[in-house]
Amino acid sequence: MERLEQVERCRECRGHIVRAGDEYVCTTCGRVDRKVEEEKYHLEFHIQAPSQLSDTRLGSYIGDRSDKDSKAYFNGVSTLGFAKLVSDNLGVDGTEQKCKAMITRVADRLSLPAFVKQNAMALTAKVLAEGSGSGRRVFVAAASAYSILSAVRAAGMDHVSSGAVMEAFNDMGHKVTKSALLQMGLRSSVPLKPTDPTALLRTLLNGLEADEAVQKRLRKNGVEAGPFFRRLFQASQTVLAGLRGTNEGRNPRTIAAGSVYIASREAAPGVVTQKLLAQIAGVAEYTVREFVATVSKESGPLNAGPS
Repeated sequence: MERLEQVERCRECRGHIVRAGDEYVCTTCGRVDRKVEEEKYHLEFHIQAPSQLSDTRLGSYIGDRSDKDSKAYFNGVSTLGFAKLVSDNLGVDGTEQKCKAMITRVADRLSLPAFVKQNAMALTAKVLAEGSGSGRRVFVAAASAYSILSAVRAAGMDHVSSGAVMEAFNDMGHKVTKSALLQMGLRSSVPLKPTDPTALLRTLLNGLEADEAVQKRLRKNGVEAGPFFRRLFQASQTVLAGLRGTNEGRNPRTIAAGSVYIASREAAPGVVTQKLLAQIAGVAEYTVREFVATVSKESGPLNAGPS
């Protein structure tokens, strides 16, 4: 058998179409797609101008030969353009198609790179397959959100939080809860890499550097912003490295925010507040306050500073 240079799918089962003698057949279901002598017409009709109908709705009138801007194409005999009768997604699983559409919208909303979006689409097929194989009901929105989070974490984009992903889905009218994502993570073999607090330090410092109130306090104390944030980043890394034993069961964003706050009290007391760090990290202020108090109790007193 001779495989086509361009991968072609069967319209019935989405298997590969290959040439077998004087016919093109599906390797999965065995359906004969066409004869070899029909190849010229197939290339003209499906390959050379495949996009002429792709943006036209089903059943819509396309036009005739007198329409200069018509998207119609003809078989050499008819004078009227064909109405589109077959969907471009024929043979594609409807649930998977819905997931991919949601992933595309959320990825655009969060400005995710194209490779992250493609990876999420590939993962969602596996998530759905696991759900159907286990007999459990898998919600389309939850599967899509979980796939995006898995792709984002795999790409090292820890600044994209689960809250931001859930908010994007909720704004689209699809409710996704954290409990649904946790349950899916326990059942699925698709990995969900935990967030690394060290990777969040740069995001927090960028937020502090962009805050006008912080810049104003630095100018008031006569501290240059550039050297201060460089020292703060190094000090935050040192603090975080010394807290490895207290990280269990805590939100990585809380750990990162608390580490930056502890380091800021040593570098320039009164410049950074817990409230601002909590807002940038997307966590509750009391969680940062409790974390700092716990570390202070275990590691000794810290310099006083505003909360």
